[in-house]
Amino acid sequence: MRTYLEKEKKCETIFASYGPYWHAYTSGKDTPLLFVEESSYSLAMNIIAQGASIFADVKIIAFEVMGNHFHFIFSGDETKIYMLWKYINKRLSRAIPLMRDIKLFLKSINSLSSLRNNIVYTNRNGYVSNPSFTPFSYPWGTGRYYFLDWPSGKFFSDLLINEKRNLFRCRTPMLSSNWVVVNGYVLPCNYCFLDFGMALFRDAHHYFSMISKNVESYTEVALELDDVEFLTDNELYSRISSYVRTDYCVSSIKDLTKAQKYDLAKLIRREYRASNAQIRRVLALTQYEIDTIFPLGSVVK
Repeated sequence: MRTYLEKEKKCETIFASYGPYWHAYTSGKDTPLLFVEESSYSLAMNIIAQGASIFADVKIIAFEVMGNHFHFIFSGDETKIYMLWKYINKRLSRAIPLMRDIKLFLKSINSLSSLRNNIVYTNRNGYVSNPSFTPFSYPWGTGRYYFLDWPSGKFFSDLLINEKRNLFRCRTPMLSSNWVVVNGYVLPCNYCFLDFGMALFRDAHHYFSMISKNVESYTEVALELDDVEFLTDNELYSRISSYVRTDYCVSSIKDLTKAQKYDLAKLIRREYRASNAQIRRVLALTQYEIDTIFPLGSVVK
């Protein structure tokens, strides 16, 4: 059995074998809801698969399709990444006009530890935003494929012509015949660099620990991306409960005065990037109180 240092050295070697690395994302702060029904999510997944087939030099290490934004972890040339996004955006805009002119932003990733954090941050995204899912069940991305059994389905070559056209809403696309389709979309394990992504972690235990326990390290990622809600309600509640006991000297959040809750709300927004809706849920505030604390256009200091 390899030692910790041996495993870490192997990960460093694998990290150095590719690059440059990028966290690519679109903003969800001012973007309306793009995907509502499963069919629209499936279409997004299939067009990403199609784009990955065309721009094969760009390696997709991880990605998540959210209701109104995207996260990707790429290895590849910056120009080609923008070309891939232009293709995805153009194809999706035909079915979802709100996709037009949505910009992709790139943040460079320069270390193994940062790449790990960004992969986990991306794979947690659907789970954080939707309490119906675990980090391992959200279907619209790569989170459910890291260190888990990949589902079986039908080979692309076994689909009828009309089935293929319906998947992509276009003429019959040219894809690898052995790519697998499940529940109306091409599985990411067919076109994403998942084996490479998993090899960046020492083992499955290391990855699962980062998914479930290392959540504080994602504050920096959220700040860099100007993202919100990188913790689930339960994770946020657990962290501020400890703060309440030490700084307010009360046993629970419900024992805080209204003024203390208002102060805590500002701290949560500033330190944990929580949205107004999440603050309202965690602190049991009314919408009127939230609007009082955070007037439209205000900046929290």
